[in-house]
Amino acid sequence: MIGDFSHQIKLSKDKLRKKSKNYKKNFYKIKTFIENEIKEIELLKKKSKKIIPEINYKNLSHSKDKIYKSIYKRGCVIIRDVFEDTKIDKLNNHLNGYIKNNNFYEHHKKKVGLDTYFSDLKSAKPQIYGLYWSKTQMEIRHSKEMAKVKKWLNNIWYYNTDKYKVFDPNKELSYADRVRRRKPGDNTLGLSPHCDAGSVERWTDKNYQKIYKDIFEDNFKDYNPFNAKYRDRTIEFESPAVAHVFRTFQGWTALTEQGPNDGTLQLIPIAKGIAYVLTRALLNDVPENELCGSKLGRALSVNKNYHSLLLKGLISIPKMKPGDTIWWHPDVIHAVEDQHSGKNYSNVVYVGATPYCKKNLKYVTKQSKKFLYGKSPPDFASEDFEVNYEGRVNFEDLSDLAKKQLGLKKWN
Repeated sequence: MIGDFSHQIKLSKDKLRKKSKNYKKNFYKIKTFIENEIKEIELLKKKSKKIIPEINYKNLSHSKDKIYKSIYKRGCVIIRDVFEDTKIDKLNNHLNGYIKNNNFYEHHKKKVGLDTYFSDLKSAKPQIYGLYWSKTQMEIRHSKEMAKVKKWLNNIWYYNTDKYKVFDPNKELSYADRVRRRKPGDNTLGLSPHCDAGSVERWTDKNYQKIYKDIFEDNFKDYNPFNAKYRDRTIEFESPAVAHVFRTFQGWTALTEQGPNDGTLQLIPIAKGIAYVLTRALLNDVPENELCGSKLGRALSVNKNYHSLLLKGLISIPKMKPGDTIWWHPDVIHAVEDQHSGKNYSNVVYVGATPYCKKNLKYVTKQSKKFLYGKSPPDFASEDFEVNYEGRVNFEDLSDLAKKQLGLKKWN
């Protein structure tokens, strides 16, 4: 299989080079753009000014022009105060109890090694727990507040294309994801810079090639990261740990207060940053059968050997309070700090925005079967910790909205 795909990589690179009048010049134009973006980020950082756009939950229905413009540039946004502190504190404690009462740590020891998605990244993986169906996660994931947030996020995209409507921004499907709980003092389990939703596929899949058409064909200026066309049609490599859905935004909700140096999220806030990664792989110093370190069935690698310029733009997100949420475009490069120098747990619930479309519905149909038995979702390693867990959410516990989002009831 590896040999076959090695040949496919060569063919794809040759094809993509031919789309440009001069693929080297094309890369250097993109490089100049990235250099200017990095300078701006470094200047804002030096002046202690905000880099990531922010908005309060209560202001989501107000004027969008200014905040949208910032999101189109940065590819990320913080939405503050989505949930009240008291509610989040209660849910955080409930999650602690769920983990402790079900003896999660003992179960986890027996299944170490099943989850290999991040194994080729420099820093391995952070303290991410293979739990999906706790009351804490379900209440946050399927809340009315989160539905409003996701609707707002989905509508940032251009989803009505000249050929078809890619998704319905006002109907949301649920993508069950995990939780991160980092102990204070942890200095071993960071996550090096990467992108999810496909690695090698971004060069070899025909629909990814269409998505990035302007990048490869010398029209980088016209490339719109928020044009959803073809993003619902990509085909990812079959792996037990690769996202097979189209998320308009990846994201998480803070369960505890956390900020820089607390083992938190890092982003390269350049919405068009993926263009540098894509065109860098076509240069002649990269082996013909390689893509700057990206491998099948793993996260897309962004590393100092090939992407040192881009990595200068990596910043830690600002302080997040319980109930705050952060969201980033699926092409935005992100990481997790190696060192947690804080004094308290750094806890988050991962929640992505997964709008209603054929691709996502197909996944959710498979996911719902796993939910009913308390098993791990299709995109994740089959650890299946929660099958017999006390306090796991069952079908009878679901709200009407949750049933629709899980594909267990039809949307009107």
